[in-house]
Amino acid sequence: MAARSAAADMRFVAATEDGNKEAIVYKNRSCYHVLLALAPVLALLLSLLLLAQPRSVLASEDSANASAEAAGQRARFATELCGVSAQDTDEYKEKLRKLLTDASQFDTRWQAGWRRGDSDAMQMRSLQLNSPEEFAARVKSNCERIKWQADNLLHAHTPK
Repeated sequence: MAARSAAADMRFVAATEDGNKEAIVYKNRSCYHVLLALAPVLALLLSLLLLAQPRSVLASEDSANASAEAAGQRARFATELCGVSAQDTDEYKEKLRKLLTDASQFDTRWQAGWRRGDSDAMQMRSLQLNSPEEFAARVKSNCERIKWQADNLLHAHTPK
């Protein structure tokens, strides 16, 4: 009986070097088949676990992180070109941090936005040298828009 069981678990493969066949024994073949049979069940359980966290929570976190980054970018522009003081920027950042409680990466995303704001400010400085009139018009409209966006972000996330 043992010889029959061993034969059932063997396959022969021709070796490329000398043409001899060598036996390959598949140990734990039954365990392999059990795992293969359970794979769809395990996949289903994993997908259910992933779905257990509501998408609105994930969307809320992503949205809050994106808001922190956009706010950092606008704050950099406002500090550089709109005459907003560093103190006002710091106060705005702290108010926003308290409101964007879902932002898991607030500081990281704020800094990423701030760095992107550096690029925006450099482009505007270049425009200032090449076309002062267009620079003045853009700064005026951008500063008004940024002020509105900052106020809107604070009011939109104020707890009720």
